[in-house]
Amino acid sequence: MLANAMMRNNQHKLPRLYVNATLSHSQLVALDADQWHYVRNVMRMEHGDELMVFNGIHGEWRAALVFETKKRICLKPLENTKPQTANSQLVYAFAPLKKTRLDYMVQKATELGAGILQPVITDHTINHKLKHDKLTANAIEAAEQCTMLSIPKICEPIKFDAFLDKYTSSHALIFCDEAATTASPITQIAGLRGQNICVLVGPEGGFSDAERKALLALDNVTTISLGPRVMRADTAAVAALTLVQAVIGDW
Repeated sequence: MLANAMMRNNQHKLPRLYVNATLSHSQLVALDADQWHYVRNVMRMEHGDELMVFNGIHGEWRAALVFETKKRICLKPLENTKPQTANSQLVYAFAPLKKTRLDYMVQKATELGAGILQPVITDHTINHKLKHDKLTANAIEAAEQCTMLSIPKICEPIKFDAFLDKYTSSHALIFCDEAATTASPITQIAGLRGQNICVLVGPEGGFSDAERKALLALDNVTTISLGPRVMRADTAAVAALTLVQAVIGDW
């Protein structure tokens, strides 16, 4: 028992890497250029060094590096240490922010267990040009650091009206409203237990009057206040997802 505990502790100290490839015992997986640079030049790892790898399908594996040539480094899966768990179905919908704030928000939403990230173009959205690869890279980095077994699905941006059409018939929508009457959101969120949840946070300038009116007219929308202070949109993301996970999520 003590040996097993020590092994698990040591595994937690190993670097983690997400790979878009099948993982099975002793089947070599070639690293791409970015991964090659990371293990060789950033982490200074050598042939035979171990790390933990996952692909969102086959659980987590302890693997060893195989330096086949100077330019080709492979992973050799050695042991399946964790079985794959079901991907989170929690949707986080957001109006895209400026670059630095957007990167932070994607990372934190991933760490807080959002399984689907849905950008929504609203009337006051500032950033209309999203780089899907960049968003994915931020989500992967967060998942690697947080011992997660999968990365969230990052959807293509959709306009506000299309968002309502897509999600309000299938999800309970939690609308973080700056104008909502200040009250504890815990009771309101608790009443949504067992339903598919979509958390919606607007842009820095807030939703337009027309968008807010459209949201408040829907039967399956729960309006919550995040307190007496007006938060930045990326801070509101952390606050809202924390509330949901603590009250009805996987915490």
